[in-house]
Amino acid sequence: MKADLIDVSQCKKNIDIEIPAEVVDAEITHIAQEFARRARVPGFRPGKAPLGVVKTRYRDEIVSEMVQHLMPKYFGDAVEERKLDIIQATPHFESVDYAAGKPLKFKAVFEVYPELNISNYEGIPVEQVSSNVEDSEVEASLKKLQEEMAELAPVEEDRPIREGDFAEISYSGTIQGSDEPPVTGEKAVAEIGGRTTMKNFTENLLGARVGEEKRFQVEYRPDYPEKRLAGKSIDYTVKVDAIKTKELPELDDEFAERFGEYKTLDELKAKFRTDLEKHKRDHAQEQMREKMLEWLEDNNDFEIPDSLVERQLQIRVQRLLRDLARQGINPQRLDVDWAKIRDDQHQQAIRDVKGSLILDYISDKQDIDVSDDEIESEIEKMAAETNRPKEKVREVLSRDSGLDRLRGQIRNKKTLDLLQEKARIQPATP
Repeated sequence: MKADLIDVSQCKKNIDIEIPAEVVDAEITHIAQEFARRARVPGFRPGKAPLGVVKTRYRDEIVSEMVQHLMPKYFGDAVEERKLDIIQATPHFESVDYAAGKPLKFKAVFEVYPELNISNYEGIPVEQVSSNVEDSEVEASLKKLQEEMAELAPVEEDRPIREGDFAEISYSGTIQGSDEPPVTGEKAVAEIGGRTTMKNFTENLLGARVGEEKRFQVEYRPDYPEKRLAGKSIDYTVKVDAIKTKELPELDDEFAERFGEYKTLDELKAKFRTDLEKHKRDHAQEQMREKMLEWLEDNNDFEIPDSLVERQLQIRVQRLLRDLARQGINPQRLDVDWAKIRDDQHQQAIRDVKGSLILDYISDKQDIDVSDDEIESEIEKMAAETNRPKEKVREVLSRDSGLDRLRGQIRNKKTLDLLQEKARIQPATP
């Protein structure tokens, strides 16, 4: 076999390979013999046709199978001989040249991982991120809980609906141009001016009184989450059954006691502060780690393999599609330029890949590994957080290389722990 390696760049490589004619002919004979055993050739009993007849009759199929067998095998031999760290197990084959009785020639186009030499990962300058909790943050959390515990109380006075009221309504909606049954509902509650209330309902119900009926039309956008209404025009008749307002509970010791383990409002505030401090510490650490990785990315130049960037780009776009699906949005109905979205995601995909390669290099350099006990501990943690049996979590992770991804995540975390220990942490800017 002849094999000439061509360095197109640090990561991009070509190998021009020539497989000797005698090897090709032997492979063709072997494949033809397999064909002969099962071939049905007119004028011959099944499996009894002469080899020459089979080679002629099934020439294209035999040559195709020969090429599919020999090219990956001899490419693999060439890669192994040169100890190349290739990214894709199967390369792109091109310039395939074969004629009967001649050698098989082809070009293999592929990428290898870049050879890194990173030595500046100790003493990375990173600014301390504040994790202090202000009194205003505790009060905001308490206010949010107060809002969640609010109750709706009927308005006793005879007055029209105001902004911020909650209207209890009954409605019937006819779908224009359709024989479908009307859209109906009773005791539905619409917050007038609320972000979850459609503008048409707010505008038409504002100023209405109990017992009053309103008629109006609503046009739903094509990507509206409720498929029955998406893209439809509905003629609504809406009756106001009641007007209610939100009543907030008093923030006192009695309010705190509703949550079981607290006897005073101060105890509840202390719990909020503890939780906020932990959240801010975790968030601060995450921000510092991101800044350290960004610093390494900005201060180490090397070629990024296109195939890894494309793989990461697909992951990012698929993640976006899943997020839309979780919100009940059909991506196919969105009027968006997906090519532009890919372009927008491209630079971040490059940084993702670069950061991953850097962390892998440092992990190898520092002999950072992940034990089975660490994997088991993380599975137990995931099971507790999701309230699922440990065995079920392990079963899910066993699919689609989930355990390998988990091992990689733990390894990256341990590597970032090391970088943070060795970092040159600077005081936060006032």
